[in-house]
Amino acid sequence: MKMKRIAKFIIITTTIFWSGSVCAQEMVIYPSQGQSSEQIEQDKFQCYTWSKNESGFDPMALPTTSEPPPAKEAQKGGVVKGAVRGTLVGGAIGAIAGNSKSDTRKGLKAGAASGALIGGIRRNDQVKQEAQQRKDWEQQQVNQYAQGRTNYNRAYAACMEGRGYSVK
Repeated sequence: MKMKRIAKFIIITTTIFWSGSVCAQEMVIYPSQGQSSEQIEQDKFQCYTWSKNESGFDPMALPTTSEPPPAKEAQKGGVVKGAVRGTLVGGAIGAIAGNSKSDTRKGLKAGAASGALIGGIRRNDQVKQEAQQRKDWEQQQVNQYAQGRTNYNRAYAACMEGRGYSVK
């Protein structure tokens, strides 16, 4: 179980980092007013600081999640739990409805089989629902990162253009 969580974390972090680095590589800055190399570096740093404060996003920081992943629910169903419940219900019904031990045994067997089946289905549904919640959370985190990066890039471009650079 831990390996799956670690693998998912690595995938999320890689996706966020990759999407952020692609955005960062797209911006091209040209000194259209003949600024010196020293002035360019100073302007880049000042615009980085201003854009970070304006957007609330720091492209130099490692990607993090804004909220924890969805918590897992207590396990529902399961083949064994369902079989036990089914056995109890089936035995009770067989004892009430029938008038012999064989009716009770048939009720126990039928209850165990149907309980195991229903318990397995419930557990499977729960696992699928948890996986979907996790996937939705991961997508939300990637979207939040991308939005923060976009806001930062817009602020950075505006700052650099305001200082006499051509930004594409």
